[in-house]
Amino acid sequence: MREIIRLVLTLVAVSAVAAALLAGVDLITAPVIAERQEADYRSALEEYFPAVSRYETRELEEDSFDLLYDSAGELLGIMASSGAQGYEDRISYNLALDRDGVILGLRIVEHSETQGVGDIIDKPEFQDQFLGKHCLDPLQIGKDVDTISGATISTQAMILSLRRLLAAAADNFFETQREASLEITAVPDGVYLGSGEGYSGEIEVAVTVEQGKIVDLEIVAHSEKPTYLAEAAAVIPPQIIAEQTLEIDTLTGATESSRGIISAVREALTKALQGEEESEGGENDG
Repeated sequence: MREIIRLVLTLVAVSAVAAALLAGVDLITAPVIAERQEADYRSALEEYFPAVSRYETRELEEDSFDLLYDSAGELLGIMASSGAQGYEDRISYNLALDRDGVILGLRIVEHSETQGVGDIIDKPEFQDQFLGKHCLDPLQIGKDVDTISGATISTQAMILSLRRLLAAAADNFFETQREASLEITAVPDGVYLGSGEGYSGEIEVAVTVEQGKIVDLEIVAHSEKPTYLAEAAAVIPPQIIAEQTLEIDTLTGATESSRGIISAVREALTKALQGEEESEGGENDG
């Protein structure tokens, strides 16, 4: 019994010493790592924005946006910082946008994806497809950008995260570049179909207009997760009908689905104003 107690006390002492050593090492290395990361970040800023003189940071929920200015106070662009849940762990990255909202570069800060597979997110063959894209571009998988075979989870996670980050940038820093508000009162009576990119794919809607007002908005096709769509569908269509505008708050727990519905309605109304033939709504496939 006495021997067991002695062994237990020894293990406790060894564990305590090991924990103390680890804590000490962390105290020493953490500032060094943070200093190196800061230096790497400043180097990236100068690479994408050589004339940068100062920057202001704006925090928006899980994202951070550094607004970059030259010595004369002119906006050069934005460096956004965010993350995506990859196959192994969280992927941290920076996204450089010029003053017009065009992507200048994608920089992976940290990841734990499988070497030779998921680490493709750090390679030009994946990153270069985003260069030149605008913050208002849909980044539709298979059309605007592609996942990489063998690393679908990692690359799809990055694309979806970038899509969300670009939407946040457009909403908060490039608002003046959004499409002009649609004149719903000018839309002829009829039922019009439109589609928009949601979280998992396209969302198709049928919009009914009578006497210059949207009187019905039906989701007729989608590939969203039922819980996501249900949350967005419970909020967005009633709000559009009640307020007769597409300039509404999309900050639900299903933001991508919400934006997809709004984009679909916008397309349907745009078609109507352009004189395209009206269509009857189909059946919901979800």
